[in-house]
Amino acid sequence: MSEPSIRCQSCGMPLGDGFYGTDSDGSVTKEYCKFCFQDGAFTMPGLTAEDMIKRSVDFMTKNLGIPAQKAEEMSRAVIPGLKRWKK
Repeated sequence: MSEPSIRCQSCGMPLGDGFYGTDSDGSVTKEYCKFCFQDGAFTMPGLTAEDMIKRSVDFMTKNLGIPAQKAEEMSRAVIPGLKRWKK
């Protein structure tokens, strides 16, 4: 059985070398991707979970060819459960 993929705890993107964010001291953080988290802070601090879902759907439909309805189902199933958005 394979290990579960590590995902950005803000956008849900699978993480790997070259995609990790950075802490304020420049060290790599394996919780967030470089698009969401740099230098110890979120790149878009005012973003809401709903905004992130919309961004995710837009990315998946335009760049991955996933139909909008499927992309929205996937985003709504993953994003609200990520560390950044849990209440």
